Amino acid sequence: MAIVQRDVQIKASPQETMVLLDDASRWPDWYPGMTDLDITAPFPAVGGKVAFKVKSAGMSMLITETVLDYQPGKLQLFEMDGMLSGRARWELTPEGDGTRLTTTFDYALPGGVFGKIADALIVKRMNAKSLEEALRNFKALVEQQ
Repeated sequence: MAIVQRDVQIKASPQETMVLLDDASRWPDWYPGMTDLDITAPFPAVGGKVAFKVKSAGMSMLITETVLDYQPGKLQLFEMDGMLSGRARWELTPEGDGTRLTTTFDYALPGGVFGKIADALIVKRMNAKSLEEALRNFKALVEQQ
């Protein structure tokens, strides 16, 4: 499994921050390359699902995220299936006059040894870059509301 973790300080409360995170229809507004969303109730509650495509470096990956744990204003934990399998964790922590949003992707690519080589050479770097851009975009959207 590969792990990519990034965080960002947001000048808004955890509850204000969670409003945008909870609105899967707005994920493409801040996550680069995300398209074709299909949201299934009871999202964002446990059992809800979001299926989407992410385009990066000329590749299109179909991913489905199923909510495993949801704590309003604190946590979203997803099981990822599809081109990537693993978990995505979005954790909000009050910090000063705002919120620290920490995101962790713990995932594996299909393809055994070849998947591990591709991940080591390309995919982990792309995932880190996309996550950094997503968090910058997310922060800007939350702070301008």
